[in-house]
Amino acid sequence: MRHAFWAALALLVFSFGCQRPDVTSFLAHPAPVTVAVRVPRNVPDRVRCEKEYAAALRARLATRMVVVPEGVTPPADAVQLRVDIHDLSPAGRTPRPAVLGVATGAAVGLLSAAAGNREGAFFDGLFWGTWVGSQAADARDRTEYRLGYHPDHIRAQASLLKPGDPEPLWVASVDPYEVVEAMDPLPPGSRDDPGRILEEEAKGFSRVVVRKLSRDFHMLRVTEQRFYLPPEPAGGRR
Repeated sequence: MRHAFWAALALLVFSFGCQRPDVTSFLAHPAPVTVAVRVPRNVPDRVRCEKEYAAALRARLATRMVVVPEGVTPPADAVQLRVDIHDLSPAGRTPRPAVLGVATGAAVGLLSAAAGNREGAFFDGLFWGTWVGSQAADARDRTEYRLGYHPDHIRAQASLLKPGDPEPLWVASVDPYEVVEAMDPLPPGSRDDPGRILEEEAKGFSRVVVRKLSRDFHMLRVTEQRFYLPPEPAGGRR
């Protein structure tokens, strides 16, 4: 136990000691943060999606950092949390379990035949195709049962950018399964409402991003949200 304790302590000290100077400086004196979300142009109602995701991120991030509200001029030293959503696929565009199983079975069968197992290639493909298809169907059914609706598949990258520095302070990727697990169920009356589904998808996404940022930067959650207030102009008070 004693050796394990000292090993963990050494690892912790090493991880902090190896941080980049700009990251160390930011952690010591965190600047207010702005939020920017970019969604692919082919996504229907793209502007609404960007606003919904940005609003959810601001609301959750404000319990960890000072956040610049939408429409407020940020200070010169503000950092930016930029989210690039690479894929926002509606449920209808994701591969169905049967299609996924057939594709997997064909691929496995071809590989098995190429490896010299010509007689068993068909059965190898059938086995693995059936298994993958059933696993995909089970995962879809579990998601729909827990949430009451089938969410979009979201894949993105989040970056924390310091002004004038091309190298991000922090980068993290987000995959669809993380977001789905972070979503909450909707009541029966809201399960067919696209606006409510979008709102919950944005909330689930913000939970994933802020959780990763808090973990990597060792940020503690506070009870009240903190938002940046620009200084009043000189002579504004009487």
